[in-house]
Amino acid sequence: MYGLIEAGGTKFVLAHANAKGELSESVSLPTLTPDKTIPEVIAYFQNLPEKLTGLAIASFGPLEINPLNKKYGYITSTPKLAWQNYNFVGAFKSVFPNIPIVFDTDVNLAALGEYYAAEAKLGSVLYLTVGTGIGGGYVHSGKILNAYGHPEMGHILVTPNPNDKFTGTCPFHKYCLEGMAAGPSIKARLGINGQDLDINQPIFAILANYLAQALLAYTVILRPEAIKLGGGVMQKANFIDLVRANFAKRLNNYLKTPNLTEYIQLPKLNGRSALYGCLKALQNLE
Repeated sequence: MYGLIEAGGTKFVLAHANAKGELSESVSLPTLTPDKTIPEVIAYFQNLPEKLTGLAIASFGPLEINPLNKKYGYITSTPKLAWQNYNFVGAFKSVFPNIPIVFDTDVNLAALGEYYAAEAKLGSVLYLTVGTGIGGGYVHSGKILNAYGHPEMGHILVTPNPNDKFTGTCPFHKYCLEGMAAGPSIKARLGINGQDLDINQPIFAILANYLAQALLAYTVILRPEAIKLGGGVMQKANFIDLVRANFAKRLNNYLKTPNLTEYIQLPKLNGRSALYGCLKALQNLE
């Protein structure tokens, strides 16, 4: 029995899978503080009918994912103050000491899930979530791109739109993608949530401009075969079409890509990308 955790900024999503790779229905818990949320997560897995043989954690970051680092398994400099320098893996190792634990970012494991779920076999997939925050992961030939650490794709800087006087919500950087285009940036500008606005409001053209800048940067550096855009902001009807149109304008026919409806897509797994990626990561250990 595999245990699967998607630890997001607003909620934890828990599931399990059997040896055949069949996923259970998921259970959601609010992301509160570690002392409140983690005991509930542990109780969920302790109450399963079978003992765990492996656990995978797909978490918001930044994370320390280098096993050679003494802080391996920690959430590090997250803006969520209660979770800063939290020993995430250690909390589970103390309860489940004899099983392998996969620990990576939610977006890295979502990218892995989308890679394996693709109907036509792809050599590479880039996954970007646009929600409470922005983060990205890249998978090539079945392997997640990590090096000294994991990518922080949401913190590349963007060129401000001349119609936008906003400097961003990020406490670390002005004009970074996350601060300028994640969901909270809408409310910070307008005092209203994005889901309550019409797609024709000018703010969505501005956000599409910033996302297109980022996708162009990822495209020229990584040349993925497909880009999957997840997260709550991307659920806005027709918003992905604005992103594609802005991307095409910025690319300006410089490089060849697949047809944009195939190249820039919504995720196939409909909110379960990270859980499926957790499963595949555990299966890949065998």
